Amino acid sequence: MSQVHSKINFKPQEPITHLCICNNMLCMVMSRRLLLRINLLDPDNVDEVDLFRGDDEVYKIYLDPTGQYLLVSLKSEETLFLSANSRRPKALNKFKGHKVESVGWCRTASENTTGPVLVGTSRGLIMECSIEAGEETKFFGGSVDQYFKQVFNFGKSDNQSSAVMGLEYFSTATRSNGKSDYCIFAITPSRLFQFNGSIYNNSGDVPVFQTIFAPYENIPPRYIDLPGFVDNSQLIFLYSSKGNTMQVPTQFAWLAAPGIYVGDVKSSQAMDESALQQRSLVANPKLISYPAAENNNPFAEENTNVLNIVLTEFHILLLYSDRLKAVCSLNEQVICEDVYTSRYGQLVGLIRDPILNTIWAYTERAIFKYKVVKESRDVWQMYLDMGKFDLAREYCRDNPANLDQVCTKQAEHAFEKGQYQESALYYAITQNSFEDVALKFIRADKENALRAFLQKKLSGLKENETVQMTMLSTWLVELYLNHLGRLRENEERDPESLQKCQENLRKLLAQGRLKDCFQQNCTTIYDLLISHGDIEDYVFFAVLMQDYERVVNHHVQNEAYTAALEALRKQNDISLYYKFSPVLMQHIPTATVDSWIDLKDRIDPKHLIPSLINCTQSGHREQWMEAVRYLEYCTTDLHCTDPAIHNYLLSLYVKYQPESVTNYLKDQGEDQAEIHYDVKYALRLCLGDGDEKAKPLLRRACVTIYTVMCLYEEAVSMALQVDVELAKSIADRRELEEEDEELRKKLWLQIAKHVVQEDKDISRAMKFLQESGDLLKIEDILPFFPDFVTIDHFKDALCESLAEYNKHIDELKEEMDDATTSAHSIRGNIQDTRNRHLVVGETDRCWSCGRQLLTRGFYLFPCQHAFHSDCLWIEAKPLLIDTKREIAEQLHRELAALNQSQSGQSDDAMKERRLRRQKLVLQLDETIANECILCGEIAVRAIDKPFFINETDDWS
Repeated sequence: MSQVHSKINFKPQEPITHLCICNNMLCMVMSRRLLLRINLLDPDNVDEVDLFRGDDEVYKIYLDPTGQYLLVSLKSEETLFLSANSRRPKALNKFKGHKVESVGWCRTASENTTGPVLVGTSRGLIMECSIEAGEETKFFGGSVDQYFKQVFNFGKSDNQSSAVMGLEYFSTATRSNGKSDYCIFAITPSRLFQFNGSIYNNSGDVPVFQTIFAPYENIPPRYIDLPGFVDNSQLIFLYSSKGNTMQVPTQFAWLAAPGIYVGDVKSSQAMDESALQQRSLVANPKLISYPAAENNNPFAEENTNVLNIVLTEFHILLLYSDRLKAVCSLNEQVICEDVYTSRYGQLVGLIRDPILNTIWAYTERAIFKYKVVKESRDVWQMYLDMGKFDLAREYCRDNPANLDQVCTKQAEHAFEKGQYQESALYYAITQNSFEDVALKFIRADKENALRAFLQKKLSGLKENETVQMTMLSTWLVELYLNHLGRLRENEERDPESLQKCQENLRKLLAQGRLKDCFQQNCTTIYDLLISHGDIEDYVFFAVLMQDYERVVNHHVQNEAYTAALEALRKQNDISLYYKFSPVLMQHIPTATVDSWIDLKDRIDPKHLIPSLINCTQSGHREQWMEAVRYLEYCTTDLHCTDPAIHNYLLSLYVKYQPESVTNYLKDQGEDQAEIHYDVKYALRLCLGDGDEKAKPLLRRACVTIYTVMCLYEEAVSMALQVDVELAKSIADRRELEEEDEELRKKLWLQIAKHVVQEDKDISRAMKFLQESGDLLKIEDILPFFPDFVTIDHFKDALCESLAEYNKHIDELKEEMDDATTSAHSIRGNIQDTRNRHLVVGETDRCWSCGRQLLTRGFYLFPCQHAFHSDCLWIEAKPLLIDTKREIAEQLHRELAALNQSQSGQSDDAMKERRLRRQKLVLQLDETIANECILCGEIAVRAIDKPFFINETDDWS
């Protein structure tokens, strides 16, 4: 620890008697009862306050941790209160008659009130009060202290001086029932007391801490008694600077007669309220004696009385009248000593800002500020000398050299104590020679510790140190295999140790960061595993390396086909399925097909055909059934369209399941463009030699195939070998009814011939005529009857046929009569139309241009629609079909040519021209005026024409 003190640029006009600092607010009392308040953030703005008038003197001053409130205790046993926003101190009337020796402030004070404050008096009383802030809180000189009540009295049970020299309280826990646990520390000149209890939050009862002190009226509180007496006993606490919301202190120090009593404040654990009163928060206490005087001048007098102490994380600062000493709280040694000259007078006090952790010393004429630099610099060495290695490592983490020294020392210490595993772990994080440490454990025959050392060393290597990683990992594998071998050879086997060792080996092999090293050095690892006969871990390592071909091949060689299939399932290389499926289908066809199905479309069924063929050649039922199951899955679920798959499935159906052939063919449909099997190949399969029981089924399948090939005559011929009804269903096919009636008749004749000649069933043949509909007549099937058949067998059929002919003739006569009647009616309508006339008025207008109709030549239709001749031509031209439009245009051109012919022609020529023009006009009328363009058939045909067309469209 190094300390640097610097004098503050401040020259007091009068001697300083008291000084305190909290939260950058400095308050000092001058000898003339003048109080100076300085905000260190704005040091030029000094606030002067006159405390009192008369001959009284200031005894002590107390500033709360927030720097807002100040208590001034006078020797006349009066107390003054001053808030941060006030320049006029208030006399606390309720404090009168009590000399304040200590104050326990509330650390959560607000701007309006101090909160509950504990006050220790010179008579051994602990009082509780709460003081309001601000100038306007009380009128007419009223008191600002809300209440001032006694909560405990040390004078009852202590005959010694019981002045309460120090007070501190803090909350340690908050309970779910609305209570909070508190701990209160108090000191008298020779004792340190602890009070514990719970209070309700925001209950409104005062005094607040009465419920904590009440149980100690009958049961004495926990205390520590130190012999001797000092009139300036002091209790200080060190709070953590890490932002602890509970604000529980971490250390404390008590200035007592024998020395400085220090200790840690341990964090509170949840406990029953009944046992709360007797708990102790003091941990690791010890008494540090005052350092002996080391004055080299034997004639000089040194004041050995300690005026004040300040506690830091690792040191205690002791203030004397002429010097300041820093004592390490760890080894109790004086670290440094700062001697003051008499230039500024004797030292008066040493204080520490509890919020900002700044340290200040002052004399009557000067103020000094201390800056603590690298307090924890040598702490690690002290902890190391004390054997507290964990703490030593904690305080030298930022110094690799010191950290290595600590770890080495701890490793040596553990090795000497026989803690080889722990020693190996610490050696692994040091910079000691790898070879020396490894040989050290080898000589000691501590293979377990050596493995731990190598494992830890391996985990500390960087990713780019592949050579070292490969060496260490290979060595570790060898050590684990040796240990496994010894455990297996041991007659008294320890299953747990064997299992644990194997798990450690597998964890090593499975480390992700070693994967590249193992892959590059996998041959060596394989050789090690094989040389030790560890087949189980050999397979495990192969799986880790994703060398599934080696794994599957190993299981197949050992006839562990299920294990081989499981290994296949764990990998993603589909080619291995193609390689090993033939042998797996021979032995575990069901499981193999299940694995194929699980892969769905990731596996190509066409590449599995060799495996299927290999297994179905043996003819075992389970094998060909599983082959059929997979092929059916491919065709139905995967919608496979590969002809090879469909052809092979059809071949298996024909060979093993002929009853399924016809259903399969029907499912495929009859459109040759959509079916996926080879039709000719399927026909050859079904026509081939097979089981006699299967022939009828296969012939039905042939009928379906012939139908697909549109070979209806062959289909009927094949169907007649199976079932006449099947043949009739072919002849009645809808597509034949719509397309080829002659072919239908031919098919029905083929069926009829079979019925007459093969079945020789005359009555059935007669019924067959009715089933064929109008296609067959009795005269069509007469040639098929035998010569000996008499007319009696088909007399009824002949009669029915003749009756049908007569009926048909009568229907034709009726149709002719109806046609004659219709013709007469049409002729009468035509005659009536010729005699019909329409009247055109002078107000009638053209339906196209809207102008008067009589201004030029026009057309008038029976529907009353009328158009000018040229307007009708313009309107009708786009609606005409191409051929009529061309004829109309040609007629227009000829009329235009006749109209432009020169005059002066002969009478015969003029007559011929008029006749020609009349003929052309008639023809043009027939073309464009044979029906109304608005309501005639021409308008219906133009319904899909747009009402408006682009100007660029050319209808001509």
